[in-house]
Amino acid sequence: MDMDMDMDMDFDRDLQIVNPNISHDYDYDSTIQTKPYTMEIVVNSVLLYIGVCTNIWMIRSLYKSWKTGSRMHFYLLAICVTDVLGLCIRCGVSIGMYATIGWRGGYYVCKIFSGLHMFGITMSHLILAGFNIDNLLTITCSRSIKALRIVFLLLSFVTTFIISGIKVYFADLVTWGYKHEVNLCIVRGFDLLPLLDTAVYVPLPFLIMLLFGLPSLFVWCYRNGTLSCEKMTSDIDSLQSIGREIGIVLAYDVVFFLRWAPFVVYGMFGGQSTTVYTVLIFLETANPCLNPFIYAIFNCIGRRREKTSSGL
Repeated sequence: MDMDMDMDMDFDRDLQIVNPNISHDYDYDSTIQTKPYTMEIVVNSVLLYIGVCTNIWMIRSLYKSWKTGSRMHFYLLAICVTDVLGLCIRCGVSIGMYATIGWRGGYYVCKIFSGLHMFGITMSHLILAGFNIDNLLTITCSRSIKALRIVFLLLSFVTTFIISGIKVYFADLVTWGYKHEVNLCIVRGFDLLPLLDTAVYVPLPFLIMLLFGLPSLFVWCYRNGTLSCEKMTSDIDSLQSIGREIGIVLAYDVVFFLRWAPFVVYGMFGGQSTTVYTVLIFLETANPCLNPFIYAIFNCIGRRREKTSSGL
C-alpha cells in the first residue's frame, strides 16, 4: 500500500514538472471517473464525416444542375444547408461531451449550444413539411408561386428560432458528483413545457407531411391518368417534373417516419435500456446522411429516363 502511494506521489511530481498547472486529485469521486465512450465517439465521428461529405456533394450537384425558379432545387438546397449545420453542431457537441464527460464550455456557451443543438435539423424538418404543402398547392393550382416558398422558409426559421430561444432561456449548468467536480449542461423547466421541442421536432412536421404529402400524390396520379392526348404534348414535361419532386419528398417523408417511429414507440412504452436508447439516437442523428442518397437515387432514375427512347 505504501509502495503504491509512493508511486502515485512520484507520478504527481513528474507531472508537475511537465506542466505545473496539472495536478492529480486523489479524492476524485469514483462514480464519475471517465469511462470509455469509444463507440459513441466513433459513431458520431463517422456520421459527421459521412453527413458533411454527402451533403457537400449534393450541394455541388444542385449547383451544377441549378435551374432558376426550380422549386425542387430551392427546397433541397435549404434542407442540405440546414442538415449540415444541425449535424455539425449536434455531433460536435456530442463528441465533446463523450470525450470530456462534463461540460467545459462555461455558462453562456452552454446556453448558446443548447439553442443551436437541434436548430438546423429541426428547421430542415419544417422546410420538408413546407415542401409537402407547396407540392399540393402546385399540382392543384397548376402553378408554382415563388412567394409561398419564401413564406414557408421564413415560417420554418421563425418557428425554429422561437423553440431555440426557449431552450436558451431554460438552459443552465448544474454540478454533479460527491464534491461537485463535473458541470453538466441541461435544460431546466421543460417539465413546465411538456414535450414542446419534441412536438415541433416530430409530430408537427409528420402531421403536415401526412395531411399534404399523400394528397399531393393522389392529385398527381389523378391528373396524370386523365390528361388528354392533346394536352399531354405540352404539359407532360412539367407534370413529370412535379411527379419527380413529389417522389423525392415522399421518400424523405418515409425515411423521416421510419427513423422516428421506433424512438417514439420506445418512449411511449417507457423503455429503460440504455443500449437501445443509444442506438435509436444514432438512427435519428443519421437522417442528414440519408437524404443525399435519396436524391442520388432519383437523380440516377431521371438520367436513365432521359437516355431512354420515347418508344420504350
